[in-house]
Formats: sequence, C-alpha cells, structure tokens
Amino acid sequence: MSTPISAGPHEHEFRYYACVNLFRGMEAVGVVDVWRCAICHVKGTELRVQGLNNLSAEAGFPVLDSEDTRWVVFVCYAEEDPKFDLFNVHAGEEIQHECVEKSAPIVVSKVYSMENNGDKYHRVYNLDDYLNENLELTLGPQTV
Repeated sequence: MSTPISAGPHEHEFRYYACVNLFRGMEAVGVVDVWRCAICHVKGTELRVQGLNNLSAEAGFPVLDSEDTRWVVFVCYAEEDPKFDLFNVHAGEEIQHECVEKSAPIVVSKVYSMENNGDKYHRVYNLDDYLNENLELTLGPQTV
C-alpha cells in the first residue's frame, strides 16, 4: 500500500516498514506502526493502544522524522498502570510531562534514551532499536 503525500521536492510514497509491539508482562498493550517513504526514507508512525479506538481523523502523517530527530516511546511508571506515548524528538530536547514523581526535567540523551539514568519513574526508548520486535514496558533497570 502506498500513500502519496505532497511535501518538499517530491510526493512521499509511504509503505509499511515495521512495527513495535508494546507489552506489559504477558499483556499486549499497544503497537506502533512505522511507515517509511520509499524515496527519501522519512518515517511516519501511528500508535495503536489496546482497548482504545484512536484512529486519527487526519490523513497521512502530520509529523515525520528527519536526520536530526528520532521516534521514541516515553513511559511513566509513577502510577500503578504505567502510561506511555510516542514522540518525535531531537537529542537534548525536554519531554513535557506532568506526574506526581517528576523531580527533574526529562531530557532526551544523544542516543535517544534518558539523560538522567537516576530517574526511577520514567524511561525513553528509541523506536529504531525495537523495529519488528517487542518492547517490554515493565519497569526494570534502564539500559543505555
């Protein structure tokens, strides 16, 4: 399936590229579908969450990655039921997030993980590291 979208010097021709399955223990809680332009290789994503009908009303991908951004999954473990979201970020960018345990800014490192490895309640996962694999969202030791 190809979805042409006019942008820049060519019309993007998006093709399904990969997925990242999001798990919490044995429970599948969501999936990130990754689409890539066959011409310039920019990626667009769609987050589908188990139990929610979160189909976008917008056609195409309003946010695309670039040479200096990456798609990341951000997870907050401050509550009993961890919350997660998908962001397109630059290295060094702060993720805006409010929760009861936020004590320091959540800054994305140059390898697109958490800059503050001492933060016990938040994680940032570089989506490129999990293409066509499972990403476990259970709180455990953070790896860089």
